[in-house]
Amino acid sequence: MKLWKVCVLVLLSGLGASTAVQAAPKATELKFVLYYPQVPPYMYQDENTEKVVGLVPEVLQDFFNQQNIRVQYVADNRTRAEHRLYRGEVDAILLAKEWTQYPEQLLFSEPLLEHQDYLFARQPMAAQGQLADWVKGKAICTRQYYIYEALTPFFNSNEAARVDSPSELTQLNMLLNGRCDYAFMNEHVANWLLHHHFPDKQLYRSANGFSPVGLTVAFHPRWKLQLAAFNQYLREQQQQGTIAQWLKFYVTKS
Repeated sequence: MKLWKVCVLVLLSGLGASTAVQAAPKATELKFVLYYPQVPPYMYQDENTEKVVGLVPEVLQDFFNQQNIRVQYVADNRTRAEHRLYRGEVDAILLAKEWTQYPEQLLFSEPLLEHQDYLFARQPMAAQGQLADWVKGKAICTRQYYIYEALTPFFNSNEAARVDSPSELTQLNMLLNGRCDYAFMNEHVANWLLHHHFPDKQLYRSANGFSPVGLTVAFHPRWKLQLAAFNQYLREQQQQGTIAQWLKFYVTKS
């Protein structure tokens, strides 16, 4: 074979290898916090498969795949995870802006969905009334470290007693055992727990919800370039009803 033909073959093979490398860029890694205690139906670890499942992983999976982002779930508690996000040790967590200590240091997505807190009780509650009418002189089961804007005035004035627990599951157990008069809980989490852990128990909730919150993803600022595309993706999922479908699926899933 002539020398010029050899050179052409070598050059073409080199270009082919370069093109192959460019066609399959290395995936970017994103560390997403999985809260402990876990928060179904939003995000939790399946007991049998140990896979992280729930509304949030289902909704976000397609976007991360489109962006060639590989998600690594990192287990941590709520308070420590927030400070790790400020330091850039993790990339994203499920967190509402009003719950953060330094919101100006983070980027927040548009809400995936909204939820409200409700009072849950062992006995039927009056259809009409104000929060003050229900909670004065009562003990209320709450999550440890959580700030409840609707209840804080009553706790500060000692008109109601706060009974903390480490998880929502413990809240309902304490309520059923008579340790408190009410449990104050996120509607979606309460529905999941009642369906999966207390299917034979009858609990009642207040006619009105309190403190509506949009559940967002909080990102470290280094993800600023991806935020607009992420928000557009969320809007499409909401318009298509995908988020509502996944919520219903995980609340009622056996």
